[in-house]
Amino acid sequence: MTVAPPDPGHPETQADAVSGTTDATPSATATARGAWQNRLAGRIAKLADKTWSQTNRLTKERIAHAAENVLPEIERTSAKLKEHARPERMKQDYREILHWLHERVLDPPKEQLFFAQTKDPVALSGLTINAITREYGHDYRPTPCQLFEWTLAAIDYDLSKLTFVDHGAGKGRVMLLASEHPFAAIAGVEFAEELHDAATMNIQQYPRSRMHCRNVECILEDACQVGPLEGEAVHYFFNPFSREVFAEVLNNLVVSYRQRPRRLYLILVDPVATDLVDESGVFARMELPTQERLKVRLFSPYEIAIYRSLA
Repeated sequence: MTVAPPDPGHPETQADAVSGTTDATPSATATARGAWQNRLAGRIAKLADKTWSQTNRLTKERIAHAAENVLPEIERTSAKLKEHARPERMKQDYREILHWLHERVLDPPKEQLFFAQTKDPVALSGLTINAITREYGHDYRPTPCQLFEWTLAAIDYDLSKLTFVDHGAGKGRVMLLASEHPFAAIAGVEFAEELHDAATMNIQQYPRSRMHCRNVECILEDACQVGPLEGEAVHYFFNPFSREVFAEVLNNLVVSYRQRPRRLYLILVDPVATDLVDESGVFARMELPTQERLKVRLFSPYEIAIYRSLA
């Protein structure tokens, strides 16, 4: 029997054709999608490999840079911190802060009263000095104004009976600070001509309205050549000369005292030879009043020692 070929125009034949096409399309689409995903995954993997390689290279470069530059700086900083943490260095740093506090904050109201400025240190090497003790002198440094007032609080005696003597008077700052108190007289001894001239000008120009004692004089002389005053006095030393010269000046005071016992005071700022005073047998160390003692302990850049004669 002969089988007739399917009629393309017959509805069943067309349905079968559509069904076959529908079955083939999802398979091709899935294959294409899988291939695209594989290509995308490959590209992502390559990009990840490239990114990791670059990151690894940059990380190594940065670690090398840190080892070469940052780590040495950290070591230097650590060494500086360790140095500043040492007790001696901490004291030095604190002393520098106190110097700044006095120079920039506490002293200016007084400093503006002086005709010749007194706030800056002066080296003796550039000054005219004819004294034989030139090599034993110390450079000029100004006494902090508030520190002077704190030390003066220790004087437990009628100031009007005392003469104030500044050994190494410099530009006259301490003499004129003392003039604001009712001393009987005020004297300064200075061996550098330029400093003596500045002190003389400051004495002449200082506001008289502030001076409770106007009997103020500075002499140009070597401290060793000036004999001690006969009367009662306050002797002020801001470390003006070496231990050798101080010993000679102190000896003159001790000899004079033993010849005529009387009330004498020593105020030593940044002292060099307190042991000589302690062993003199003439002076006893004094304590500041509580309030001033606390101020000195907290805010003085220098050590101080105050003595009174036994009479």
